[in-house]
Amino acid sequence: MIIVGFAVSPLAASVGGALALVLNVPTVLAVGALLQVVPVLLLASPVRALRSMPALTAPAAVPPAREGTS
Repeated sequence: MIIVGFAVSPLAASVGGALALVLNVPTVLAVGALLQVVPVLLLASPVRALRSMPALTAPAAVPPAREGTS
Protein backbone atom coordinates (compact mmCIF):
# COMPACT_ATOMS: atom_id res chain seq x y z
CA MET A 1 0.00 0.00 0.00
CA ILE A 2 2.87 2.40 0.63
CA ILE A 3 4.04 2.10 -2.97
CA VAL A 4 0.56 3.07 -4.17
CA GLY A 5 0.62 6.12 -1.90
CA PHE A 6 3.93 7.28 -3.34
CA ALA A 7 2.69 6.73 -6.88
CA VAL A 8 -0.34 8.96 -6.29
CA SER A 9 1.58 11.79 -4.60
CA PRO A 10 2.55 13.66 -7.80
CA LEU A 11 -1.03 13.45 -9.05
CA ALA A 12 -2.39 14.72 -5.73
CA ALA A 13 0.11 17.58 -5.71
CA SER A 14 -0.88 18.55 -9.24
CA VAL A 15 -4.58 18.48 -8.44
CA GLY A 16 -4.00 20.48 -5.26
CA GLY A 17 -1.98 23.07 -7.15
CA ALA A 18 -4.61 23.36 -9.86
CA LEU A 19 -7.35 23.77 -7.27
CA ALA A 20 -5.29 26.43 -5.50
CA LEU A 21 -5.13 28.36 -8.78
CA VAL A 22 -8.88 28.12 -9.33
CA LEU A 23 -9.98 28.53 -5.71
CA ASN A 24 -8.13 30.24 -2.91
CA VAL A 25 -5.49 28.46 -0.83
CA PRO A 26 -7.41 28.37 2.49
CA THR A 27 -10.36 26.68 0.77
CA VAL A 28 -8.11 24.02 -0.74
CA LEU A 29 -6.47 23.44 2.66
CA ALA A 30 -9.90 23.09 4.30
CA VAL A 31 -10.98 20.54 1.67
CA GLY A 32 -7.75 18.63 2.20
CA ALA A 33 -8.30 18.60 5.96
CA LEU A 34 -11.84 17.30 5.51
CA LEU A 35 -10.59 14.56 3.19
CA GLN A 36 -8.27 13.40 5.96
CA VAL A 37 -11.39 12.34 7.90
CA VAL A 38 -12.52 9.86 5.21
CA PRO A 39 -10.21 6.99 6.29
CA VAL A 40 -11.39 7.34 9.89
CA LEU A 41 -15.00 7.05 8.75
CA LEU A 42 -14.13 3.98 6.71
CA LEU A 43 -12.66 2.33 9.80
CA ALA A 44 -16.05 2.70 11.50
CA SER A 45 -17.79 1.12 8.52
CA PRO A 46 -19.61 -2.22 8.93
CA VAL A 47 -17.80 -3.45 5.81
CA ARG A 48 -14.72 -4.14 7.96
CA ALA A 49 -16.71 -6.79 9.88
CA LEU A 50 -17.44 -8.82 6.73
CA ARG A 51 -15.48 -12.06 6.65
CA SER A 52 -17.06 -13.51 3.49
CA MET A 53 -19.14 -12.33 0.59
CA PRO A 54 -22.86 -12.12 1.42
CA ALA A 55 -25.16 -14.43 -0.52
CA LEU A 56 -26.81 -12.99 -3.60
CA THR A 57 -30.54 -12.74 -2.94
CA ALA A 58 -31.74 -11.49 -6.33
CA PRO A 59 -31.44 -13.58 -9.50
CA ALA A 60 -28.55 -12.75 -11.78
CA ALA A 61 -29.22 -10.03 -14.34
CA VAL A 62 -27.79 -12.15 -17.15
CA PRO A 63 -28.91 -15.77 -17.42
CA PRO A 64 -26.16 -18.37 -17.64
CA ALA A 65 -25.09 -19.47 -21.11
CA ARG A 66 -26.61 -22.64 -22.54
CA GLU A 67 -24.36 -25.52 -23.30
CA GLY A 68 -23.78 -26.32 -26.95
CA THR A 69 -24.54 -22.83 -28.30
CA SER A 70 -21.95 -20.80 -30.12
